[in-house]
Amino acid sequence: MFCRETIGGSLRAIDFKKKLASRTITPKTNPIELYGTLDRKSVAGPLRPAQEIVLSEWYTKRRADKDLIIKLHTGEGKTLVGLLLLQSLLNSKEGPCLYICPNKYLVRQVCSEADKFGIPFCTFGESTEIPNDFLAGSKILITHVQKIFNGRSVFGTDNNYIKTGAVLMDDSHACIDTIKSAFTISISKSENPEIYSKILTLFNDDMIEQGEGSWLDIQAGDYNTFMAVPYWSWNNKKTEMLKILSAAQENSQIYYTWPLMRDQIENYCCYISGSKIEISPYNVSIRTFGSFSYATHRILMSATTQDDSFFVKGLEFRPEAVKNPLRNEKQKWSGEKMLIIPSLVEES
Repeated sequence: MFCRETIGGSLRAIDFKKKLASRTITPKTNPIELYGTLDRKSVAGPLRPAQEIVLSEWYTKRRADKDLIIKLHTGEGKTLVGLLLLQSLLNSKEGPCLYICPNKYLVRQVCSEADKFGIPFCTFGESTEIPNDFLAGSKILITHVQKIFNGRSVFGTDNNYIKTGAVLMDDSHACIDTIKSAFTISISKSENPEIYSKILTLFNDDMIEQGEGSWLDIQAGDYNTFMAVPYWSWNNKKTEMLKILSAAQENSQIYYTWPLMRDQIENYCCYISGSKIEISPYNVSIRTFGSFSYATHRILMSATTQDDSFFVKGLEFRPEAVKNPLRNEKQKWSGEKMLIIPSLVEES
C-alpha cells in the first residue's frame, strides 16, 4: 500500500508495507503477561489467584529448573498453568514442547482447553507422523503417554530420539502405571496358549523343585496360584527364553515391549500363574526414552502423587525436585471429595 505526502511542496511516496514489516513484536515470556495477549474466547475469564501465584513463582524462581513437580488441587486450573508454562518456553525459543496426558480422552480435553484460551497446539490426529509445527518449535504438541513410552515409539529410543526443549506430564500419578507397563510383557494363556506352554515347559524342572504342589495347580489353570522363576534358572535359560520371544515378537502382547527387553533380559524377572505369564524389569530404564529423559525441562503435574519414590527411582528426577514441589502455599485446606447418595444413607 502506498500513500503520498507533501514535503516542501513536493510529493513523496510512502510504502506502508515496509514500515509495518520493520516493526517486530517480541513474544511475551512472562506467562501472566502472555495470558493477557492470547486470543481467548469470551468464556475464558482472568487467571485465578492460585494460577497467578504458581506462574509467578515459576517464572521468577524456578524457570531454570530441569526437574520440576507442580502440585495443584482439583479445580485450581493446572491444565492452563501447564499450557502457559510451555508457551512461555516456546516464546523463549527453548525448543519443541510436549504436553503428555495419561489417555486419549484427556488429550481431547486439553486440546479443548488450549483452543478456549487461544494457545497454539497440534496433535497426531489420524497420522503417525510427528507434526512439523512441533519440530519447528511453533506449537505445543499434545499427546498421550502410550505414544511416547513404548518400544516402537515414533519419538525414537536409545540414541535415536527426537530432541525436546520441555516435556510436561499431566496427571503424572496416572501415567506411572502406563510407563511401567511399557516395559512389561504379559502373555495370556487363553490368547496365546502356544507361547504360554513353551515357557512352562522351559522352566518345568526348576519350578517343580520350588514347589511341586503349587506348580501342579498352575499347570491345572489355577489363576490364584503364581510362582516366580528363580533368578539362577532365568539366567541359565535366558537364551532359550529370548528365542521363544523373538519368534513371537509380532504378537500384540510382545510387539511393543520386545525392543526394550531383548538386550536387557538379565535385568528382568518372570512370574507364572495358571492364567498368564508376566515378564517385568526390576526397574524401568527411563533413559531409553531420550525425548523425555534428556529434555531441557521436565515438568510433572498432579493434584496428588501417591508414589513420589518412582519419580526418583524410575524417572530419575532429582530428589530436591520431589522434596520441593511448586504449589500454592496460600492454600490453607484441601480435603478429599465425597459423594453422598441420600437414598443409600436413609431411604426416607
